[in-house]
Amino acid sequence: MQLVLYPFVLNATSYVATQAALCAGEQGKFWPFHHLLFARQAQWAQWRDPLPQLVVFAAELGLDTAALERCVRSGRMQRLIEADRDYGRSLQVHSTPTLFINERRIVGAQPEADLVRVIREELARARRPAG
Repeated sequence: MQLVLYPFVLNATSYVATQAALCAGEQGKFWPFHHLLFARQAQWAQWRDPLPQLVVFAAELGLDTAALERCVRSGRMQRLIEADRDYGRSLQVHSTPTLFINERRIVGAQPEADLVRVIREELARARRPAG
């Protein structure tokens, strides 16, 4: 399974948040940080420089805040973000979420039961003998 972060970056603020989430991931906290970003979007999204607020979130999660801030300011996550964006474009991804389960494209939020059904169908198909 491959997780591709397709950044739906509308402005510099969300770009900084994307970088911070990836930097949090280096400390094993991508998903908790991701959840905080969405839950508290009103606390950072309108700021010209959201990094100070994002560092507060990192502290709440017990992250090394200095390392997170250095990581974001270094810009080293830009290559990863741009590579994932380019890969998503090559797959003609135009919105998030877009999921691929084998060759099946699923666009938009779907009920969990529907995703489980598709995964089971694909697993069953993969187990069938070829021919």
